[in-house]
Amino acid sequence: MKNSNLKQFSLLIISGATTGALQVCVFVPWLVFVSLVPLLFFVYKSRSRKEYMKTITAFLIPYYFTQSMFLLTVSKIMPMSEILAIPLAVIATLALNAWLLLIMLLPLWFYPKIRRRNGFDVVIFSLLFIVGEWLAEYVPVLSFPWSGLWMSVISEPLLVQSASLLGCHFVSLVILLTSSTLALMLCSKRKNHIIGCALMFAAALALNISYGITHISSLKQSSSDEHQVKIMVAQDNVEGRDKNKLLSKDAVQAYIQIMEKNWQEGIDFVLLPETAIPCNYKAKSETLQPLIDFAKSHDTTLLTGCFVKIDGKTYNAMYAVTDEGFCKTPYLKQVLVPFGEEIPLANVFGADTLTGADSSHNKTLLCDEENKIASVICIESIYPSLTRSQMLKGGEVLCISTNDSWFGKSFAKYAHYRHSIMRAVESGKYTLRAGNCGISAVITPWGEQSSVIATSEKAAIVSDIKLIQSKTLYTYTGDIIILPGSVMIILSLIKSIKKKYAKTPA
Repeated sequence: MKNSNLKQFSLLIISGATTGALQVCVFVPWLVFVSLVPLLFFVYKSRSRKEYMKTITAFLIPYYFTQSMFLLTVSKIMPMSEILAIPLAVIATLALNAWLLLIMLLPLWFYPKIRRRNGFDVVIFSLLFIVGEWLAEYVPVLSFPWSGLWMSVISEPLLVQSASLLGCHFVSLVILLTSSTLALMLCSKRKNHIIGCALMFAAALALNISYGITHISSLKQSSSDEHQVKIMVAQDNVEGRDKNKLLSKDAVQAYIQIMEKNWQEGIDFVLLPETAIPCNYKAKSETLQPLIDFAKSHDTTLLTGCFVKIDGKTYNAMYAVTDEGFCKTPYLKQVLVPFGEEIPLANVFGADTLTGADSSHNKTLLCDEENKIASVICIESIYPSLTRSQMLKGGEVLCISTNDSWFGKSFAKYAHYRHSIMRAVESGKYTLRAGNCGISAVITPWGEQSSVIATSEKAAIVSDIKLIQSKTLYTYTGDIIILPGSVMIILSLIKSIKKKYAKTPA
């Protein structure tokens, strides 16, 4: 019996670690349909709540730990000595693991109360699982939707097109349900059941791939009639803390040199990275004047990151720069990097910290007269709701500016980039990403990378893209896919409350 338990937990640990790695550092999208089988098999076979809770915990701990080790690199940019920064980074990593585990356990805890003891149980579990993914964005105190099963297949565009219908969590649901057919096949002892499960697996994959092919073909055809513009995405190669030491005037000149070197006639706008110019914006700043002069002489618009002080608070911002100067309504970053930009108890440590903007500050798109540009900054690209809200306002292209230099050579840089690809598919818009030290890219509305700079270098991408006015179904519906699982949880709670009061003596 002990050997059987050891084998089970070993399989679950391997399953969790492998599935987590597929999301952030392993590029084998088809493997996820196999890596999830041990979890789904033992969930379906569990006979008691205790056995079930051990099963999901054994999977989820390595699952989240594999994905969140990148937080250790945050110590490199904390505005404090390493003596304080390293312990804080370790605490942040462990805390994030515990927090994400707790969030996912909240909906999954209801499974034993809802299950029916038949094949439909895998559907119930899958619906509850994606509720857990969704909660990671919306739960109070610390929202951090860094992980998602959908990340496992993001490198295969054919498998993610369903996100345009109901979002990234729908892709996760499709993965879970497809994998469930393999788990049920292992549970079955009758030959006809095994054959039936195999056929369902093949049908589920075929349906998903067929939709992917059809949707991509449709997007290519419909976008051919959209307005075309020429853009540039530029990046510098200033690493980590060296960026904080960079003089603003030197940063301005560095980006002007990169743009001049790669310039082509007819470029409508240029995207620069987050805090490309590391200074506070001032309307009559001599440091920033060269950017205005460049925009005027090249008849273009620059989108650049810098800081801005409003009512004594410092914000991370994105500005549109034209020949008339910096726009009066910048985009202010709403979600800050925990322990990076926003330091808990900053006053106690004497550390500087930024302020996250309220959504009411970002009522308009960052745009010029011709281009309706939706924009998010760095970590905000992992929040589908921020992108969707700007698409509802009429965004025709999505611009993501980021500074991933503090990730160094860790897998987190690529994991963060995968979110940008999903935002492109969900919104059905061309997506531009400018990253200090990379990754910079132009991503099509169907999630293909038309141009990429993955290395840390001074470089630029020049590309033609389409400004797409049409909206995806997901833009209108949002994450309604989590409603079935949420309803099941609410009904289970109501049933439990009624049962409790029924037993209470009058």
